[in-house]
Amino acid sequence: MNREINTGIASGTIGLLLTAVFFFALEDISWMSILFPKTVVYIMGIISITLLVLGFVKPSRDQIFSAGSNIRWMVTGALFFLWVLFMPVLGFFVSTVVFMTVIVVYLARARTQVTIKKVMVWLPIVIAEVSFFYLVFTKVLYVPLPKGMFF
Repeated sequence: MNREINTGIASGTIGLLLTAVFFFALEDISWMSILFPKTVVYIMGIISITLLVLGFVKPSRDQIFSAGSNIRWMVTGALFFLWVLFMPVLGFFVSTVVFMTVIVVYLARARTQVTIKKVMVWLPIVIAEVSFFYLVFTKVLYVPLPKGMFF
C-alpha cells in the first residue's frame, strides 16, 4: 500500500495528539519527578506545531510505506505495545531487557542470520543500555519507573 501524503501535516497532527495524551497523563506524577517529562512534552508539542506549519507553508507529498517490510514494522509496533502492557507486571527493567532483546533479534533476522553466539553478544549490550537509562531516570532525574514482580 503506497500512498502519497503531506507528511508534515500527518506527523504534526499525530505528534499533537500524542502531546495531548501525554500532557493530560502528567497529573499523576509527583512534583519532584515532573520536570523532565513536562519538558519533553513541551518540546514534543513545539516540534509538532513546527511540522504542521511547515506542512502548510511548504507542502510536499511523499510516499509512505514504500520502503521496507510492512509486516516487520507492524510486528515491531505490536512488540512495543506488548512491552508497555507487560511493564507494570514485570517492571521497567525486566520488561525492557526482554522486549528490546526480542526486537533486536527479530529485526536482525532481516539482514543477517541470527545465532546464539550473536545473541550472547547483543544481550549484555541491551542490559548495559537499559541499566544506564534505568539509573539515569531513577537516580539522576528522579523519574519513578514502573515496578513489577521483580523490581
